[in-house]
Amino acid sequence: MRDLRGELKELYRALSQTPATEGGRTVMFISSRSGEGASSVATAFALLAAEQARKPVWLVDLDLKRNHLFNTFAVGPFAETFGGVGPPYSASLKTQPFFSVEPELLEATQGLGLFTAHRVGDTRLMVTQFDASRLKTGHGVRIKMQPAYWQAVRAATDWAVVDAPALELARAGLAITSQMDRTVIVVKADETSPIDVDAARREIEAHGGRVGGVVLNRQKPDARFADRISR
Repeated sequence: MRDLRGELKELYRALSQTPATEGGRTVMFISSRSGEGASSVATAFALLAAEQARKPVWLVDLDLKRNHLFNTFAVGPFAETFGGVGPPYSASLKTQPFFSVEPELLEATQGLGLFTAHRVGDTRLMVTQFDASRLKTGHGVRIKMQPAYWQAVRAATDWAVVDAPALELARAGLAITSQMDRTVIVVKADETSPIDVDAARREIEAHGGRVGGVVLNRQKPDARFADRISR
């Protein structure tokens, strides 16, 4: 994980000017293939947004069982830099979240439930965590659209920044892209073809999403980003 805030300032300004559905803004970062850096870009964007926000900024990890983003802020260099993670708060916002456990597991939703948000140090950033340890053998998790949940998120935040798994691994991002104000495609410069980018754009738009641009990650030789590149 790299801190890429410096390279994303132009993208932040551009997305800050796009109309929000109502309340806070929602943006999702997704890539065609794993290893293209969508998590690094989403995390840096969320940190950048938290510097400007008045309300909390939520960093939502759609790869629920891995909790990569929570772990990034809980231990290691990012934890040392930003102050680690605080105690859990329920991230359900008194509504059904964007996932379901199948078959239904009522005892897993008691108390704080499966899905929590944790403040990062003294910042306005909140990072989510999914407690997969409470699932039982044979239970699975399905991502679903759930518009009411994202309306509740908008009411509680200035930004919800969503990190989606690569399209080659899972379709979770496509399930909720219609609920995002914008979806940004992250590609590895000099490796991802324009055909792959266009295929990702077509899939996002076919599921009701609005593409807000393309971030070129690890662009040689200076590793800078070109943003606001769209169709």
